[in-house]
Amino acid sequence: RDANSTAMADRFGDQSPRQGGDSLPTVGPMRRDRRYRQVTVNQLQQYESMRRNKGVRKHRKAVDFCPTIITHLRKRMFQRDARDRRALFPQKSYRQDLEPMFAYSNPAMAFTTRYIHTSMNKQRAPLHCCSWTPDGRRLITASHHGELTLWNGKEFTFEHLEPAHKHPIRAMTWSPDDMWMITSDDEGILKYWQISMTNVKEFEGHREPIRDITFAPTSKKFATCSDDRTIRVWDFEECKMEQTLKGHGWDVKSVDWHPTKGLLLSGSKDNTIRLWDPRSENELCKIHAHNNLISSVRWSPNGLWFLSASRDQHVKIWDIRNLKSFRTFIGHKKEVTTIAWHPSIEEVFSSGGYEGSVNFWVVDQTNPQASILNAHDHSVWSMDWHPLGHVLATCSSDKSAKYWGRNLPGDDMKDVYNASQLPENEKRQAYMELAEEARNNPKTSFRRRNKILSGLNELQGEDQEDANAEEAIPGMGSAKTAKVDAKQIQDLFKESSTKKDSQKKDGFDTRNHRGREFNRDRKSRGRFGDQRRDMRRDIEDPQNFPPSNRPPPLRVSQDPLPSAAAPAPAPAQGQAQAQAQVQVQVQVQAEADSQALTASRASFREVSQGGNLEGEDEGEGGGRDRDR
Repeated sequence: RDANSTAMADRFGDQSPRQGGDSLPTVGPMRRDRRYRQVTVNQLQQYESMRRNKGVRKHRKAVDFCPTIITHLRKRMFQRDARDRRALFPQKSYRQDLEPMFAYSNPAMAFTTRYIHTSMNKQRAPLHCCSWTPDGRRLITASHHGELTLWNGKEFTFEHLEPAHKHPIRAMTWSPDDMWMITSDDEGILKYWQISMTNVKEFEGHREPIRDITFAPTSKKFATCSDDRTIRVWDFEECKMEQTLKGHGWDVKSVDWHPTKGLLLSGSKDNTIRLWDPRSENELCKIHAHNNLISSVRWSPNGLWFLSASRDQHVKIWDIRNLKSFRTFIGHKKEVTTIAWHPSIEEVFSSGGYEGSVNFWVVDQTNPQASILNAHDHSVWSMDWHPLGHVLATCSSDKSAKYWGRNLPGDDMKDVYNASQLPENEKRQAYMELAEEARNNPKTSFRRRNKILSGLNELQGEDQEDANAEEAIPGMGSAKTAKVDAKQIQDLFKESSTKKDSQKKDGFDTRNHRGREFNRDRKSRGRFGDQRRDMRRDIEDPQNFPPSNRPPPLRVSQDPLPSAAAPAPAPAQGQAQAQAQVQVQVQVQAEADSQALTASRASFREVSQGGNLEGEDEGEGGGRDRDR
């Protein structure tokens, strides 16, 4: 109460009440401080509505629990080199000694396999590309609807939605001076954006979809590639095309400018990589790199290597000094869609696949050093590292953007994303625990269920020791001494079907009314539905029973009670008389059972309307009985 009143006073306390307006005397904690004057009714209502809409502030996701940059600055004056750095042990108490990524030389510190958060806006659409702002405070994602979405880089919450293009956005990049961003779409339109997300320029760059954009190191020029088989070099300030590079025989899917030199690198659908001089239209080199489409090419930060990713499921690294590939990375099960170098550790890069996986690689090793096998449900189209290198953002056609961080000291890594990184003796145990947890906590949620109903759904032959009832409620279960009455069950089925038909005629759908509470997913409903149909068919048609279990035919006469004036039967009619007596007994028993059924239903209705038992646990009755 003190915090709320203080916030209200800070917002409205300096304003004097209106002349002639309604005002309230200060009440509660505000009376203690004389600097705060009275507030009007309108101001109080405005504050209450603001507080009610804002609600309780949630705890934000924590990537690093301690400020790693401050820790590094505080300790570096006492460290001569990396050997003086305090060792990290697998205990949570060592998290306070964690330093930023650039302080470590071990590439294993750059593997961000810990799941942090998933961002998905209301305008759900496949995401084609994502990029961090130069200061790392926001993540920008581009969707298939032509919208740019800004996400908070600290709390991973939604901030702003900008309708940027009329067509799907295919590429976006920031200038090296961190002042401008360029986006492109499927119609070949280019747009300039300031860091405040203000659009200042729009023009047509190609007549076909623009697949990639790259800036020169000086931020004065940029290059674009398109499905029209060309690469164009542009003057940024004048928005004027300077060169058109032609040579590829098919769509150009990726282009990248050298980090320090005037050299362009491009990859195409014709399975070739080409090097270009942006000052002329001459092709410097042509490399037959892969056996299928080349989806992405990227220069390394040191300028000596470049990567190429292809649809043939391979990633290759090339040396610019001899134009030869010295390593082939194999680990994806489908085509490789995107690659990204780590910003601070030059020998580490990541790749995303069409199957939704994310792999982390080291230049010296051909196998992935860390993997997130099920990062997304669909293909990963783009990924971008945070400028500090401690968070990796990925976007996919499953309409979501996900954030991945490095594992902290003390993490057991037994979650669904990190279980594949454990040793073989621990991996199996982790998978078994995950499977057991999935069985015990299914995704389907059920409503609150009365405890009275939880004990009435026991099947005959299961848990009969706990059954205390001497008789069974017809249609709801059975006791030890209960006997199966085929005719009674048949009558129940007929009554149920008649009731459902009448409800459907009246416009009442029983499936929508009770299906959410008692039915499971579609597969289980179909399986149990087949069993119910088989049971009903067997009961209605006794010929479907096996010969050993087939009940005798029951025939009820039109006149159940014998007449008093009826003559004595002849000896030849002895068998018919015995059969008539059996029919009379069956009819009397059926009437008695019907009366008992009516009474039990009435009592059951009274008990069920009484509500839940006192002290009932919410999740004790529902899920376990449905699983059974």
